[in-house]
Amino acid sequence: MRSWMFATAGFVLLYARPVAAQAFPGRLEERVRSATDTAQTFALYLPPGYTTERRWPVLFVLDPRGRALLSLKLFQDHAARLGWVILSSYNTLSDGPPEPNVDAVNAMLAWAQAHPSLDPSRLYLAGFSGTARAALGFTVALRGHVAGVIAVGGALGFALGGPETAFAGDSTFAYFGSAGTRDFNYEEVLAMADRFRATRVPFRFVAFEGPHSWPPPDVCGDALDWLELRAMLGGLRMTDSGWARARLAAELARAAELERSGHWPEALRLEDAIARDYAGWPEARDAAGRAAALRSSSVLAKYETEARRLAERDLHQGIELPKIFAWARSQREPPPLEALAGRLRIAELQRTAERGDSLEAASARRLLARVFVNLAFYEPRAYLANGSSSRALRMLEAAVTIGPIQGEACGLLRDALAAATAEQRAHFSGQCGPASGEAGQTFRNASNTGADHQLRYRVSSASAWSAVRAG
Repeated sequence: MRSWMFATAGFVLLYARPVAAQAFPGRLEERVRSATDTAQTFALYLPPGYTTERRWPVLFVLDPRGRALLSLKLFQDHAARLGWVILSSYNTLSDGPPEPNVDAVNAMLAWAQAHPSLDPSRLYLAGFSGTARAALGFTVALRGHVAGVIAVGGALGFALGGPETAFAGDSTFAYFGSAGTRDFNYEEVLAMADRFRATRVPFRFVAFEGPHSWPPPDVCGDALDWLELRAMLGGLRMTDSGWARARLAAELARAAELERSGHWPEALRLEDAIARDYAGWPEARDAAGRAAALRSSSVLAKYETEARRLAERDLHQGIELPKIFAWARSQREPPPLEALAGRLRIAELQRTAERGDSLEAASARRLLARVFVNLAFYEPRAYLANGSSSRALRMLEAAVTIGPIQGEACGLLRDALAAATAEQRAHFSGQCGPASGEAGQTFRNASNTGADHQLRYRVSSASAWSAVRAG
């Protein structure tokens, strides 16, 4: 029997112990404490009909703020329908060293090791923002046991040995990438999907209307459905041809509706995906033909040209922003608000963002979101750590020209205002709600600015079941 392995400071192998056969209804346990590391807790979901007499796929959910229940419930209904076990950690974090996420995953692996009803060849990881990047790193370290990853609002830059090269041509692994249409990391997630395409790794990319956040439950369910399909196609589970045909019919109907309603880029993306995932089926050949026809249209050609231009602009902004903030730090006094806003092109981006539903307007909204996350979170946090409240306030003043201060940025604003003048306090009087409102959207991991872009995870054993430790 294959065993689960995990490692913290070194290599550890846990041998599975037999568990008496028993059956459970669907059950959610809000807090389970790890037996191997009592500092680690996670939420646990067992689907209806769960029994120890068969093997079940398992999803590890890594939320960037350890909001275990919030993120688990996005997947719960669909896990119930498909028969997946979910473990969701209260200890995963973003914007920091890798150890918290390594420890959290190791604790969940230890629990899985002690339950032989879980299939060690069908482990899935889901992460958002910084934990999407962590999940992608873990897939390489745990290669051979991770069957797929759901990476939302975050991706890794290209590197030899990264997931797109480690899994090149591997039909047993699958990548589901997703990002909101207003997510400042939208382009990097889309670019990673394109690299998986180039290396012939099964992939899907699904955009949803919204900012930098977890997707709505229907997109999370679509991710689980697709990963179930890929498990059939990759030989990780028996094929249910009736289920697969029903899914194919639904996807064909969705693609046709997208085309009828004039959403040609989305229709093209879905037709391409159908052609890849159902290769050999007559419907797949038809989908490939429709995709080719769409791709040859002048409208789509112009769209692709404009999309490439805007992706380049997105990359350029990611490179330039650190330079602008380095300039601000080099000034003897906090730079004037007008000078800072001018260098960041805030007014120009705002004018572009107001031009309706054009590609350029959507891109400008994402660029503004990236500027905002730096002004409202990254830069104030760094200044406050150095005791520079006045500089933190200048960043927050610039952020207010884009949108209201909210979420975690409210704590930074309160810290900065502790040493502010009465005039400055008055300037921010309309910002933030009561402390209970701080559980809202987080703004970490802006593209090309988050330190966890550089985090790596190494394999600490040559065994068939790789062991993870922080690199």
